[in-house]
Amino acid sequence: MPMNPSPPCARPSGRWWVLSVLLLGLVLAGPGVWAQSPASTLQLFNRMGVRVVRRFPTGLGIEGYVIESGMHRALVYSVGGGRGILMGNLIDAHGTNLTARFLDRYLVRGGVWNRLDHLPWVAEGASHPRTIVYAMVDPNCVYCHHLWQWVKPLFKDGLQMRYLFVAVLARSSLGKAARILQSRQPEIAYNTLEAHFVQGGLPPLPRKQIQPRTLEAIRDATLLFGWLGFQGTPGIIVHSPGAGLHLTSGVPPERDLPRLLGLAGKP
Repeated sequence: MPMNPSPPCARPSGRWWVLSVLLLGLVLAGPGVWAQSPASTLQLFNRMGVRVVRRFPTGLGIEGYVIESGMHRALVYSVGGGRGILMGNLIDAHGTNLTARFLDRYLVRGGVWNRLDHLPWVAEGASHPRTIVYAMVDPNCVYCHHLWQWVKPLFKDGLQMRYLFVAVLARSSLGKAARILQSRQPEIAYNTLEAHFVQGGLPPLPRKQIQPRTLEAIRDATLLFGWLGFQGTPGIIVHSPGAGLHLTSGVPPERDLPRLLGLAGKP
């Protein structure tokens, strides 16, 4: 199938953008409403309906905040003496992704990698992996489907993919994810969904048949997806020694996957 060399990621439906919209309002508010002191910054967060869970130093002369709106949390940074708010990765002069460290330290208790490991996932690839990569996928995401196809040749290099299921794109996403997780053989169910993706994959499990623990697992994965700041599916998480977590929203061109997944240069 011919593909755009840089396909856009599948984006979550409207309810998952609530926090982003609030933050956009903060950024667009501009210097006129921003006071210089941290106390005034906190008051402004409150007026916007965003609760500050924690304030922390970044070591780069700007303040970091864990903020919350409803069930959604995010990391943001206050700049310009409180006149602006930034979201996204904060990189230091050595190329270290400080945001990934702050996610581990301040947002996800026990660390992101540990949290991922304790959520239900479906594994494919090397049984004794040299490299483990987590991918947060929606059963209705065409770019997740391409990722599933493109990583298969990399399994011979010791790659193991661990797929976690979120429900952000369509009403049927929850039911399809639940059907996979409640299957006697989730790995086969997931491969069946992807193998028949063009035909619609698997039929969604009716809501009344979704077990409470399955619903909780999908909800927890979906919340984590939002907390990590992913702007679309798939959400790819790679852990490299020394550099910590590397987070990618969407699937890159196929030729870039070995480098992104930490396989480039490995014998």
